[in-house]
Amino acid sequence: MYILDASVLIYAFRRDAPQQPACYTWLSQALARGRRVGVPGWVELAVLRINTLPSLGRQRVKPKEIFAFLYALRMQPAYELVEPGAAHLSILENLCLGLNLLGNEVNDAFLAALALERGATLVSADRGFERFAGLRWLDPLDHPGEPRLLE
Repeated sequence: MYILDASVLIYAFRRDAPQQPACYTWLSQALARGRRVGVPGWVELAVLRINTLPSLGRQRVKPKEIFAFLYALRMQPAYELVEPGAAHLSILENLCLGLNLLGNEVNDAFLAALALERGATLVSADRGFERFAGLRWLDPLDHPGEPRLLE
């Protein structure tokens, strides 16, 4: 199973992003091959929130377009919403305390804990995930092949 960070969905959605071809291709191929692709609800929310920021000016996207993208994803049989299980809080605590994470870094720890709990590969264009030992992490921009196990 893959767990997606918001960066992958944002880049896959935004045709004006230079990262779009790589992320869109990776996501399309993973879904077409039937690889389970999991996304927490709050990641979908982040895609909506970030793409509609007023500060984006003309690059801001209408919510209707993002909802259409999210609905299209949800129609894919291999796409699923995932939420933390019983062990998530303990894994999250260990990551946060062990790496002294605060503020926005906790979002990364939350996703890393979710992937670790499920034995999944985290997919993100954010290099911040390199800090989590034992996490299988794939960057569709630099490492479109097999996931790397972070030591």
